[in-house]
Amino acid sequence: MRLSMALLFALIAILLTLGASGAATAKSRSLMEQQLMLVRNAQEQQQRSLLNVEFKLNRVISKLLSFTHIKQGDSLRELAGNLSKALDSWEQTQDRINQLQLSFQWKNELAQKMEEMHSMLALLVTKSQVPRERQRQNENGALEAESEQMSEIKATKESNQANVEYLQPAKADCAELDVQQRVDGVYKFLEPELNEKQRDLNERYCAFATTGAAWTVIQRRTEQLENFNRSWDEYRSGFGSLESDFWYGNEFIHRLVYRDDYELRIELQDQLDVKVWAEYAIFRLDSESFNYQLVIGKMDDNSSTLDALSYHNGMDFRSSDWDGGCSGWWFDRCLEAQSNLNGQRIIWGNSRNEYLIKTSRMLIRPRSFNSLNTDEVYDEDSAYGF
Repeated sequence: MRLSMALLFALIAILLTLGASGAATAKSRSLMEQQLMLVRNAQEQQQRSLLNVEFKLNRVISKLLSFTHIKQGDSLRELAGNLSKALDSWEQTQDRINQLQLSFQWKNELAQKMEEMHSMLALLVTKSQVPRERQRQNENGALEAESEQMSEIKATKESNQANVEYLQPAKADCAELDVQQRVDGVYKFLEPELNEKQRDLNERYCAFATTGAAWTVIQRRTEQLENFNRSWDEYRSGFGSLESDFWYGNEFIHRLVYRDDYELRIELQDQLDVKVWAEYAIFRLDSESFNYQLVIGKMDDNSSTLDALSYHNGMDFRSSDWDGGCSGWWFDRCLEAQSNLNGQRIIWGNSRNEYLIKTSRMLIRPRSFNSLNTDEVYDEDSAYGF
């Protein structure tokens, strides 16, 4: 019984052991299957990775082949273009060489022609040497003669100026000066006659402006340095230097022109240095009690400028202290003036001063010393408009 029990327990133990072993075996099998499954999954994942890498590698190889093919084509085309340019450059170089050869050939021909021309010129110079020397001698002789003539004229003029007598106590007017001498300047006649401003009636600037007798200058404006905007008393007595710009004086002019019939000459110079003149057969100033009224005759037809003074015939002299404000001329209404040689601007022709006069000179001399004979030189009732 005990043996049976022992066997039974032994069998039970064996069975339990076998059961446990079977369970262990089953568990071990299950673990192995799991591991095999993991290995299989890992192999599949690795295989997919390898396939992906292979696919990407094939794409890279394909792109490399394509890129290599394109670059080779471009290189070939670039090489062909460079070869074409090189050929063109070579052809241009050949053309340039040909042109240079032709140029050198032309220059050689030109040099030969120039040598021929030089030879011909040398021959001509040799043949004409004697006439040219003679011509040069003749020209030198003419220049020497002209120089001697100019020297004689200069010496004569200097001699005249050195010998001129500016003090003429035996004469009364510029017109009485020696016409052979003909030297402009300030002369003194007779005895001095001084006015309240210590200006001398018998001291005058004489000018040989034309043929015949000398003229007495009664007005001159050159650089316009002298102020001509003066009062009645200043214009009455005169102002300025006889050697420069001046007004001789209305009282002096009146006393001169009432001694004899005087003529008037006006000389003008514009901004372009063009000189013109006008002459009037009668010139007279009335006395101060009549406001030094102007009396002017007809203008000489040979005058080189227009008549701008006859408009002022019969008008009174006005100065800066006159109500109208116009200075040093004969006015009725100064805005309508045709001339004013003593204004702020020298006017001749009209008040707009279209002629742009920069210098002026007024000269008088007795008509008896002039060959000019004009019938009806003054008509008090005639009108002198334009």
